[in-house]
Amino acid sequence: MSYLDQFMQQWKTYLQQQLSLCGMNYIVSEAGDAADIKTNSLAYFSWLRTTSGANKSFDESRDEVAWIMLEKQLKAFAEKAEKGTFDLVSKLHLEKNQIQIVLNFSYDDEQHIVYVS
Repeated sequence: MSYLDQFMQQWKTYLQQQLSLCGMNYIVSEAGDAADIKTNSLAYFSWLRTTSGANKSFDESRDEVAWIMLEKQLKAFAEKAEKGTFDLVSKLHLEKNQIQIVLNFSYDDEQHIVYVS
């Protein structure tokens, strides 16, 4: 599994937990996991926007921006992970499956985006 896929799965797990805390269900469709993650993320971002201290001038289009920013961050971390893992494997003689990368997600209500670290 690619790092991007792994990181999307980490986001999915986080998203499912957050939706549950909000009293919402994670909806699964026949469109596939990638579409479900995006759809549920947009629903979560909408909930955050309307219930948090997010700027009241933000509308649904800002939810799409939040998704795009999250996706870009996950892709950037995946690229870094690929390069970093290669270095660790070659320098420390580790197996790739011995390296585990866990991401953290935090919501910024002023910007209405999720940061990945």
